[in-house]
Amino acid sequence: MEFPVVVEKVSKSYDGVRDVVKDVDIKVAQGEMVLLWGRNGSGKTTLLNLVGCIDVPSSGKVTVAGKDTSELSPRQLARLRLMSIGHVFQHHNLIDDLTVEENVLLPLKIARDGEADAKAKSLLATFELDILAKKRPGEISGGESQKVAIARALANDPAILLADEPTASLDSKSCEIVLDAFRRIREGFDATVIVASHDPLLYDHIEKKFFLFDGRLKTGPEDSA
Repeated sequence: MEFPVVVEKVSKSYDGVRDVVKDVDIKVAQGEMVLLWGRNGSGKTTLLNLVGCIDVPSSGKVTVAGKDTSELSPRQLARLRLMSIGHVFQHHNLIDDLTVEENVLLPLKIARDGEADAKAKSLLATFELDILAKKRPGEISGGESQKVAIARALANDPAILLADEPTASLDSKSCEIVLDAFRRIREGFDATVIVASHDPLLYDHIEKKFFLFDGRLKTGPEDSA
């Protein structure tokens, strides 16, 4: 069994004293979807950023797509983020001046993919966004914006998809749209998916869970409620 994400005894401190993440061990298998569950401040986003090569651990080892991230140069880390990791941020991070289609195209253009236009159109169709292709982020709903963010994150066929509070501030209908998008990812893409959230709706729909409390892994939700 392949494990695209392996976190071994990882801790992260931002001030040299306070550990935001403490001695965390996690292994996530290829094609698996898991939930990092915990309240605000539990260390979920920090752990996602460590796996996503946005940040580096203070101690321990993070292996992503078979690569020990501590051994990679900044240029190699940037390449790993571009080609192997899709990141869906809490507030979408779409570019307002670009259309829906242009937002999805952007990582493909950066990667200089010769089939960029065809791939972008395919992703838009997969997530039923083709009718919104020429609209800008300010002209679509929150749920639709999150679908665009997910489509963009999948543009370069990443081995790993990370989603930080993907249903935060969304109404129930938009939450269902995002959940449906994750179902499509499981059915149509062989990506490993890690979702960080404290949304009960996601808790009910993602079977495998890791529980974080004060930066440490716990055995159940009663410890991180």
